[in-house]
Amino acid sequence: MLYLNGSLNQEHFSLKVNFEVARNETVSILGPNGSGKSTLLKIINGLEKLTSGQLKINTKIMDSGKTFVEPRHRSVGWVPQNQVLFNHLTVRQNVEFSPRSSKEKARELIDLFELTHLQERKAGSCSGGESQRIAIARAIASKPQILLLDEPSTGLDEKSKTIIHRCLKTQKEITTLLVTHDPLEAASLSEHLLILENGRITQSGSPNEVKSFPATAYSASLVELNFVTALADGLIAKTEKGIELILSEPFKGLVNIVIPPKAIALYREKPTGSPRNVLQAEILEISHTGQNVRVNLGGGINFMAEITQNAFQALKLRTGDTVWAAFKATELITAPE
Repeated sequence: MLYLNGSLNQEHFSLKVNFEVARNETVSILGPNGSGKSTLLKIINGLEKLTSGQLKINTKIMDSGKTFVEPRHRSVGWVPQNQVLFNHLTVRQNVEFSPRSSKEKARELIDLFELTHLQERKAGSCSGGESQRIAIARAIASKPQILLLDEPSTGLDEKSKTIIHRCLKTQKEITTLLVTHDPLEAASLSEHLLILENGRITQSGSPNEVKSFPATAYSASLVELNFVTALADGLIAKTEKGIELILSEPFKGLVNIVIPPKAIALYREKPTGSPRNVLQAEILEISHTGQNVRVNLGGGINFMAEITQNAFQALKLRTGDTVWAAFKATELITAPE
């Protein structure tokens, strides 16, 4: 188990978090650049000290106002973005390096990460994907209670990425924290997500919970949903730019509104008929994704519509065109802020 309730205050940045990770659970940490993800891992690993609060691994206090356990005495395996291999040692020697490792465990991991044919090669001559597999195998070989992975598959070849993902799914006896920018990686490897923005946790939940109702615009962007904050008064919610949206049920006060891109229909002329939200917008960008087309729209609200290729061709849409976007109130997901 990992428990952290504390803060780190620096001259230009502050981090304040409160969360718990269950024993043997895998948690992915997502957030924009500069949100504090790597700093959070450094606190857990002992490379940064808390300004206040407490960090515990299982029942042992690692960091508090009175206690600080040095990194070498923490049962933490850490794989930073730059890997830090011993280039003059062989692949096998790297994986066996930790005093807590064993030759048997190292052989098992070398095989698991498909490094057997490389095991007597110097680590410095390996490719980026091979080096990352070595680094993760070495961290797991040290038999840590906590495994920290900072962007473990970013920029890797597909073979290495596939091997790493497959191997991580087999590690059922390690509590793992995984920093990533890839929501698909997070959802496939993790039971729980932490969304970190500006040094604060803005959402915590399962991948399905985050997808069903993202709490912030950043969370919504991860699952490719539109997100709007507005002031509701009954069935009408008004954004800060004065755009009024019709809701399917009455609310009072600030609300977060999620608009699924596939719920938005586009028209050349203003549509009429049943009550619904109708907004005029300019096409900012068009991207083709398989059988559908994503259309980024700007105006009173910046949002994205996803329409079929047939609809796109029929409308003859181009960047810079003005269109009408319509969506039913029943398609909105609304909750108090």
